[in-house]
Amino acid sequence: MVSVLLASYNGEKYIREQMDSILNQTFPDLKVVVSDDLSTDRTPAIIREYEEQYPDRVKSLKNEESSGSAQNNFFRLLSAVSDEYIMLCDQDDVWMADKVEITLKEMKRLEADYGRDIPLLVHSDLSVADEKVQVLHKSMAEHQKIAVHDNRLSHYLVENNITGNTVMINRAFLPLLAHKPEECVMHDWWLGLLASCFGKISYIDRPLVLYRQHGSNQLGSQSGIEQYANRSHNREKIRENYRKMFKQAEVFLNRYKKDLSVEQREILERFIQIPDKSRVGKIYTIWKYKLMKSTYIRTLGQMFSI
Repeated sequence: MVSVLLASYNGEKYIREQMDSILNQTFPDLKVVVSDDLSTDRTPAIIREYEEQYPDRVKSLKNEESSGSAQNNFFRLLSAVSDEYIMLCDQDDVWMADKVEITLKEMKRLEADYGRDIPLLVHSDLSVADEKVQVLHKSMAEHQKIAVHDNRLSHYLVENNITGNTVMINRAFLPLLAHKPEECVMHDWWLGLLASCFGKISYIDRPLVLYRQHGSNQLGSQSGIEQYANRSHNREKIRENYRKMFKQAEVFLNRYKKDLSVEQREILERFIQIPDKSRVGKIYTIWKYKLMKSTYIRTLGQMFSI
């Protein structure tokens, strides 16, 4: 059985299309678990309609308090399931009809290679689409120049190459998520850190999601140059992003220190010390421990922005 975890909040405009794309998958043995974060629009009513229409395939958590953020809503979902395979889902995208089938096939291949007791994570490419789900960029990985095959811890510390709405994890991953992190940048970034240290990661070089762009999520699909141009006009936001990145690493180290290898602990400890170093010391540490982003330009920007 595959559980699809859908985090919703004020998603009445698009959630039906997303729900239908999940329920009409070529792989039928799945259920959808929805966590609505106290929406004020018609989203809860729409979810109830699907629960009534598909009582064996759709259920929702009965939340009495807001989680406070999208990542907290996903962590709430992850703590509520124990199925063999778990997928994450945003409320406003559209899944390709064979997304579950293709992702599960790759997961089974990983299990054959490494066993079912190893935490495994599979993710894929996406197609960037407009509000009407007309494709703008066939491959988001290519559009953003994302190093999707770089699964080193030193890479995940400075950049996330996993898009949460493409992810499948196995049951062996769940014990690592028993406690929600005190602070992390995003849930998918946290999953990447965990998988890079304690499991295995596989990437499917094929778009399996139509990543709908509208309003507040438009930045997520911008090219690297566009994102850099936007950030260059907001130094305060850059500083806050770096603060979150280093805090995330500190929380991760404190939580899993006893389980990390000597090399992993050293990388994390040296990374956390970077803000206190001189400019030369920062550059040296980034270079020595290969704390590289997906492109040389982004890495160079990091060297002189931290």
